[in-house]
Amino acid sequence: MRVMCRFAYLARVSEDCNFTPESKQMADNYKKIDKDFVLSDSSVNVYDYRLLTSGYRLADFAANPIGYYMHGTTEYPREAGVLVKWEDLRIDGDKILAKPCINLSHPRGQRTVDEIETGFLNAASVGNIVALDISTNPADYLPNQKGPTVPVWFNREASLVDIPGNYNALKQLFDKDNNPINLADYSNNKILNMEQIFFTPANLAAMNLSAAASKADVENAFANLIDKANKHDKAVKDLADMKTAVIEKEVKDLVAEGIKEGKFTVAQGKVIEAQFIGNPTGLKSLIDATPKYNSITGAINNGGDGTAAELKNLMDKSYDELDRSGQLERFKALDLGAFKAKFKNRYGTEYKGK
Repeated sequence: MRVMCRFAYLARVSEDCNFTPESKQMADNYKKIDKDFVLSDSSVNVYDYRLLTSGYRLADFAANPIGYYMHGTTEYPREAGVLVKWEDLRIDGDKILAKPCINLSHPRGQRTVDEIETGFLNAASVGNIVALDISTNPADYLPNQKGPTVPVWFNREASLVDIPGNYNALKQLFDKDNNPINLADYSNNKILNMEQIFFTPANLAAMNLSAAASKADVENAFANLIDKANKHDKAVKDLADMKTAVIEKEVKDLVAEGIKEGKFTVAQGKVIEAQFIGNPTGLKSLIDATPKYNSITGAINNGGDGTAAELKNLMDKSYDELDRSGQLERFKALDLGAFKAKFKNRYGTEYKGK
């Protein structure tokens, strides 16, 4: 796999390479070019993924900093030998820089030197890339990036190329055991094609963050916002539940008071409670407008006056006895409920009159 290189120039060409004293006798077979080549940076490459300079393992490549022409071509395959050895390998800001030392014994050696010195060959790209970590986290993506981000990596070679962007390169990533990595495994469309959101300084300030806030700062701020939102939702629910409980208790208390005051019976109270469960104001208005219900039992139990005695006497008689004695209407007027009970007992049906 290879990456497009941008390039920078330095003016001088030296006469030999920095080899050991034993190899000085072969100095005429090598030429060091005093020109910086950009091997890589953190931008998105032509295959829509990117290699982070911050995670570049420079020492791994520096142990054997070799390269070829176009990563090996039909005319100049790798079997033709190493074309370039990279020197002064270093990181400058976001760029990985190095200077080429050309193998003049390579069949393309002198031609390569000529093309570099005349400005016709200006690019390089890293190849045989070992990806030690791969991220599909949208936070690691640049706008319009479709492939994954490689935070930790190194390359096993870096070749000189004729076309910046190198469309013949960067087709493959490898794991630490040199097994090919299938980029399709990291092409989750839901992740890669999602719209990325960028915060303005005003957005960050609203979260109590500065414009220089890190990814971790933003993630922590979001976590705090989510926690606060959850607590707010719980508080709102608890308040609503409390309000409901208070209203229900108020309705129950009003019904109990209505029964106590003789406004309606226990059975009637259960029906009224169900009807006014969330409306204590309406229930209170109903109770205030309802006259006290004086049942025969209540009158008798409350100590009784002449009316209580009369009711007790009438209550002891059957419906037919009351009818024959002409006391039925009087009994009905004194206690409609008791009258209805006797009517139903006599005829087996509910009384429909008033």
